Amino acid sequence: MKEILKSTLLQYEKSTFLIDLTKHHSGQGYINIQQTIEGIDIKQELKINFSVLSDIISILQIYQKAIDTFYSTKDKSYFNEDKQKSVVERYLKGVSIKDLALQFDCNNQIIEQILFNKGIKIIDQSQPKGKRGQRNRRM
Repeated sequence: MKEILKSTLLQYEKSTFLIDLTKHHSGQGYINIQQTIEGIDIKQELKINFSVLSDIISILQIYQKAIDTFYSTKDKSYFNEDKQKSVVERYLKGVSIKDLALQFDCNNQIIEQILFNKGIKIIDQSQPKGKRGQRNRRM
């Protein structure tokens, strides 16, 4: 039997991660990570023994630095959480999608996808078009 010492739930758009700090009845401790992928009902589980946890964390930190370097130099369309928050804030203040795409050096679809993922309703920002050549006439 196992004892859960601490639990954390991380929820994202398509995946949920349940991370448990667990102690087995034998005294061994481990981290249990369970991922559920929404829409296709897949559950994956990973158990990491405490004795190897620090090595795994070190490797993941190295990978994170490599990812940050790669995306900051190679792919300007990568949007971390802070950048996405900035997009949402500016959009809600009235900045158009076209202008946001220019500011963040990406295409309109990326901005629209970020807003959609954050649950922000996208409104038509085009100027209303009047009918050409018509005037108010009195009859």
